[in-house]
Amino acid sequence: MGKVKNIMHSENANSVLDSNSCYRDVLEEMNKKKLGAVSIVDGENKLIGIITDGDVRRTLLKTQVPLPELFLKKATDLMIKSPKTISPEATFVDCLNFLEKYSFWVVPVVDEGTTLLGMVHMHTLLKAMQNE
Repeated sequence: MGKVKNIMHSENANSVLDSNSCYRDVLEEMNKKKLGAVSIVDGENKLIGIITDGDVRRTLLKTQVPLPELFLKKATDLMIKSPKTISPEATFVDCLNFLEKYSFWVVPVVDEGTTLLGMVHMHTLLKAMQNE
C-alpha cells in the first residue's frame, strides 16, 4: 500500500514561506505553486501555521482595511496556528479518510518533531490511488 511520503509535494514543489513573510508573499507563492495552501515555518523549518485559499477568500471578505494595507500584514497574523498534519508513513487510505473527515483539499506532512516535509493534495492522492 502506498505511503504519503511517496506522493507529497516537497522541496521546490511545496508552497512554504518563513514567518517573516507578508500576505502578498503568501498570495504570490500560492499562485506560483498551485497547491491551494502555503505552509508557514519558523527558522528551523518547523510548521507553525498554514494559509489556504479558503482562508484568503474569508479574509478578503471580512477585512475592513484597504488591500495595500492587508498585503503588508504578516502571514503569522492571518495563518491558522497549529494546523492539522499527517505523518509521511500514513497510507493513502488513511490520508484520504483524514482529508474527508476534515473536508480538506491539502494537508501538511510533518515528522514527529513537526518539521515540515511536504504537502499532500487531494488530486495527487486520488491519482496515486488509481495507479495502485
